[in-house]
Amino acid sequence: MKRPLIGLTMDSGNKEGRYQLNRDYVASVEKAGGAVVAIPFGGDRGGISRVLDVLDGVLFIGGDDLDPSLYGEAWHEKAKPIDPRRQEFELALVAEVERRRMPAMGVCLGCQLMNVHRGGSLHQFLPEWVREPMIEHRKAERERPGHVVRIDVQTQVGRAIGKSQIEANTYHKQAVKRLGRGLRLVATAEDGVIEGFEDPELPLFAAVQWHPERLNERAEHLAVFRLLVEKASGGR
Repeated sequence: MKRPLIGLTMDSGNKEGRYQLNRDYVASVEKAGGAVVAIPFGGDRGGISRVLDVLDGVLFIGGDDLDPSLYGEAWHEKAKPIDPRRQEFELALVAEVERRRMPAMGVCLGCQLMNVHRGGSLHQFLPEWVREPMIEHRKAERERPGHVVRIDVQTQVGRAIGKSQIEANTYHKQAVKRLGRGLRLVATAEDGVIEGFEDPELPLFAAVQWHPERLNERAEHLAVFRLLVEKASGGR
């Protein structure tokens, strides 16, 4: 069977003039049955349509922080601005992906990008949001998951994961505050932080805040990528 071609967005490189793409994203999509092509930002936005013409789905990966003016706020002192070229490109990319009803999944920044694209907002610095309990979401957990995530099993993502509760890693200081238009809550942490959403009216327009690509040896985390590959293959 032909593997569906999944486009992966890219981040700024550690050195000027370079891009980077964590191998875990590539490995996860390939393990889920897809083939991968990288989508560098900074090119001609007019070329987005030509790129999408050859793809079957898109994965929006993690990265730094979106400009808060997109949702009516000023920069928080703890924020780390995303490369503005990446932000502009990926906002145009997600808009065209949505217009085409092409299967799309977001991870971490990708989750935040998809929400802001829909008119939602973000908590810019979670430690300042007083809630009970207070989970530290900035821990860089890879081998050992960091907190519980509750999953709505009546959603696409929930059915794919197949569990109402999982343990997930956590490596972010920002998260969804107000859900954007048409988005349905999929997953939450025990402290109320939104960990996932989807649009039930599209074939697949979904995102998670944790990093399932770093736990892809576990079926419940690989399931996120299997869902993307299945939908990109024309699955219902």
